[in-house]
Amino acid sequence: MTKNDLKEVTYIPDKTFPINIFFINKFPLHWHNHMEWIFIKEGTVKVQIDDTFIHLEKGELAFVNPKQLHAATGLTDHAEIAAIVFNDALLRNTGLDCTEHLYLYPYFNNELKLQNFLRKDEIYTNELSRSISCLINEFEVGEIGYELLVKAELFRIFGLIFRYYHQLKEQPPAFAKKAYHLTSLLKFLREHYNQEISIQEAAKMVNLSPNHFCKVFKKITGKTLIEYLHLLRINEAEKMLIESDASITEIAGSVGFSSITYFGRVFKKIKNVPPSAIRKK
Repeated sequence: MTKNDLKEVTYIPDKTFPINIFFINKFPLHWHNHMEWIFIKEGTVKVQIDDTFIHLEKGELAFVNPKQLHAATGLTDHAEIAAIVFNDALLRNTGLDCTEHLYLYPYFNNELKLQNFLRKDEIYTNELSRSISCLINEFEVGEIGYELLVKAELFRIFGLIFRYYHQLKEQPPAFAKKAYHLTSLLKFLREHYNQEISIQEAAKMVNLSPNHFCKVFKKITGKTLIEYLHLLRINEAEKMLIESDASITEIAGSVGFSSITYFGRVFKKIKNVPPSAIRKK
């Protein structure tokens, strides 16, 4: 990940079993297309998800939805994080039974929102922590059958989450430091990256003055509004260059650029190569 690009291409060693676990004490602001559990193994850690900042202690958890901005920094010398990054393919069963329809479809289709932060004193956190610890152990040891047991723990984790969902609904925890409310705007930008939006329109969506909005948005994302939109557009364009046969001009238009020249200039600034180099690969 370059300094100009907040999107992370997460290392997944086995594409047929898309999960990896990273043991770290901090990581910079980024986003990716996977889900992620941030499990605090030791110490105190400051975690950011979109526009919310919070201090988590040993045994506490944060859940990151696909494409959410997130970062973490250990606040104590012995702080340790287990970042469990996985793709929704591990949870899908192609509709062969009722579980995906009853529980997972509403989440995948953005019909429900899962709580980002789980404190130790919440009734379901200890159970979730035990399952996550078992998952980590199975993944690390890698004995015969570990894939099945990792999946079993993932299903248990989400089963517990959905069981207690009525306690999680839409209620941001009181301990979360949420100075600004940009989550809905960030979600809108991720879903409508190819549409034009002015600073005035974006500021109105979060009830801030344009000048104050610019300062807040830069603080939360590390980017200006146009820089952030460019990142979303260029990352989608790169994916289309790799996975589709559409022309570069068609791709530029579909991600929101009216000028192919400007598209090429922005693409090279962010990716350090022109779009034609990606297509040749």
